[in-house]
Amino acid sequence: MMKAAMSGFDLRAIAQELNAFNGAYVKKAYMPHYEQIVLRINPKDMDQFDLVLVRGSRIYTSNRDRPMPMTPPPFAMVLRKHLKNARMTGVRQLGFDRVLAFDFDTKHGSYHLYVEVFRDGNIILTDQEGVIIQPLTHASYAGRTLKKGVVYQPPPAAMDPHELDRETLADLFATSDRDLVSTLGGKANLGGTHANAVCDLAKMEANMSTQEADVEAIHTALQALLGSLAAERQGILLMKPSKENDRAMLEQEAGSMAASGDRDRFFEQHAVEATPTLLPSHEGLAQSIFPTLCEAVDAWKGAHDAGALARREAEKLDIAAPGRGHSTDVERLERRKAQQTKALAGFSKKIEKQQMLGHTIQNNWT
Repeated sequence: MMKAAMSGFDLRAIAQELNAFNGAYVKKAYMPHYEQIVLRINPKDMDQFDLVLVRGSRIYTSNRDRPMPMTPPPFAMVLRKHLKNARMTGVRQLGFDRVLAFDFDTKHGSYHLYVEVFRDGNIILTDQEGVIIQPLTHASYAGRTLKKGVVYQPPPAAMDPHELDRETLADLFATSDRDLVSTLGGKANLGGTHANAVCDLAKMEANMSTQEADVEAIHTALQALLGSLAAERQGILLMKPSKENDRAMLEQEAGSMAASGDRDRFFEQHAVEATPTLLPSHEGLAQSIFPTLCEAVDAWKGAHDAGALARREAEKLDIAAPGRGHSTDVERLERRKAQQTKALAGFSKKIEKQQMLGHTIQNNWT
C-alpha cells in the first residue's frame, strides 16, 4: 500500500484477515470525518475493536482511542439504524477490483456495505436485494449511478490476474501496443509495482515489446508472485533509509519501540509502504514485521486516522475564515478564541434582556 491507496492485492489480503472475525457483531457506527467511517466490532470471546474505513484509501482494524462527534452525522445514523447488532457474515473482494463488500445478517434481513477504495472512494449501504439505502456520497459515472433507491452497480469488472492463463496472456501480448510492464500493469490489472515484480522474476526488460516477451516465463513468474501473496499472512512496514538513518538503524529502532506516540511519529516519518509480501522493488528498504497487514497499516496510519475528529474541527475553523488558505495552529486557536468571545458576548446580552424582562414582569405583577 503506497501512500495513496491500497491495491487489489492489499485488499485481498485484508479480506482474508477480516474473514477471521465472521460472526462478530456491530456495536456502533461512527463518522469522525467526512472521509472516514468507523464500525465498532464486538467479536465473540475477544476484545472489541474498530474497523476503520477510509474512503478511497485504506481498510484496517485498530484498538486506538479515538474521539467521536457528540452528534453522529446523518450517514452514521443510517448505519446505526440498519447495522446495530448486525452479525458480520463475510468480507469479499469484488473480482480483483479495489472494492470490498461486507455482508451482515440482522433480524430484519441481510445488508451489504460496499467500500470503494479508488479515486475519491465511496461507502454504500444496500439491502439484501442490492438496492442502495444510502451512499456516503451521491455520484454519477459512465454506466452507473450511486444514489438512494437504485440497485448498486460496481465499477466495470477489470481483469483478474488470478484467472489469467497462458492462452489469454498470449492473446493479450499479441494485441498490445504497449510495452511489457505497461501491458501487465494496465491490461492485466497488476498495477505498476506488481507488474515490475513479474518482469524482475521473469528476468525480462520492463520496456521490451510484448511480442518479444516469453509468455511461458511471464506466466510462471506471475503464478509464483500470486502464490506468494496468497500464502503470506503478515504485514511488512517498509522504511526508506537515509544518510542519517541507515537500514540497520531503522530496523533496530523500530524493533525496540512498543506501541506509543513515539513509535507513531517514527513510522510517520520513515515508513513509505505497508505490504503483505516482499517484492524485488523492496530490496534495500528497512523492514518492520507485524502479524497482520491490518496491524502494519495501523502502526503507520492509525494515529493520523484516530485524529480525524480534530482535523474536522480544524477544517470547520478554516471554512469559517475563507480565503486564508491553510491556517497555522496559532491562527486556528485565535479564531476559536474570537468565536468563543463573540458567543459569550451574545450570551451576556441575552442574560441582560431576560433580566430586564423579569424585572418588568415583577414590577407590573398585580
